[in-house]
Amino acid sequence: MALYKQPKSKFWWFQIMTPEGKRIRKSTKTDDRAKAEVVEKTFLMAVRREGPADQLHAMLDAVLGRAVKTSLGIDQVWHVYTEWLRATGKELEKTTLNARASALRRLSDWSKTEYPAAGQVEAVDRAAATAFAASLADEGMKGKTRQNILGDLSAMWEALRRSRDGITNPWPLVRPEVNDSERGQPFTREQEQAILKAAKKAGNGWHLACLIARHTGLRYGSVSKLTWAEIDLDDGVIRHTPNKTKKHNIDVVVPLVKPLLKALQEARRADPEGEYVLPLHATVYRNLQKKDESCRFSHILKQAKVDFEGYTFHSWRHTFRTRLSEAGVSDDLAKRLGGWTEDATAARYDHAERMEELRAAVEKAK
Repeated sequence: MALYKQPKSKFWWFQIMTPEGKRIRKSTKTDDRAKAEVVEKTFLMAVRREGPADQLHAMLDAVLGRAVKTSLGIDQVWHVYTEWLRATGKELEKTTLNARASALRRLSDWSKTEYPAAGQVEAVDRAAATAFAASLADEGMKGKTRQNILGDLSAMWEALRRSRDGITNPWPLVRPEVNDSERGQPFTREQEQAILKAAKKAGNGWHLACLIARHTGLRYGSVSKLTWAEIDLDDGVIRHTPNKTKKHNIDVVVPLVKPLLKALQEARRADPEGEYVLPLHATVYRNLQKKDESCRFSHILKQAKVDFEGYTFHSWRHTFRTRLSEAGVSDDLAKRLGGWTEDATAARYDHAERMEELRAAVEKAK
């Protein structure tokens, strides 16, 4: 172990052997021999594992006069996260980005007023994450909504963890386990009629949105983004791949019952060149509902005199599943119609000869 000079280099170099017998030659990045000796000894301590890595890094920074890395504030996370997305070539849908930005703003506001200690990313540990998750629950926020917010934060923290030292991701530890069945109980037949009547009065495409969900079991995300290219009005069939099942290559094929087919035909005649079945919902609804309570589905439930605590638009999906069961439709068919199935099972129903079996099942569930 000795310091030496390399030709054409003004810095001191060192050479050390690891316990495994590997030779390491490195520049100390300094022409000050005293500092070079400290750097050499620090590297030797590192290869011998004689101290924590973060302390050894700090020693080198102090000796060489390097700037200490500043901590990252919550308000800086979005910039760092979007930079990481660009650097890694990841592309996210605008709705996903908006949701994550909203989750971050909620965390930032909470930390400023309720938990100042979590103002820096490095300070967001399990205790801080637990406190924030508890605050969401205290607001009366439903489990699925809390799960989504904490999931968005987890995705951002995972990116920070990968791109920066000293950051951990505590959010997966506090995400609530939410069963899909907790997201809204099915409507009774009386409630169905009252809601459809209120939806027609409310306008904004809600009546057609409710009809589609009631007779297909599609989630709101699918209903709002449904395109005319996915609907065959001649054969009376919807072919759609929900975002939730896209990664499993599971699509949904649902024959159209007569009331829904008629409503869709009327909508197409009214907008023969449109791309989306529900253009308002597809483009501006998510922003519109924040400004005007009358545009929310909860307002429709209120007008229908349905106790909206425990009911959501997702209740249509459970209603569809319930009506299939009431009509004696087999679980195999019901799962295929709603996308509650494995890809191998779904593939069995992609053949034309089984379409009539699916159509008969949907007709029974009216």
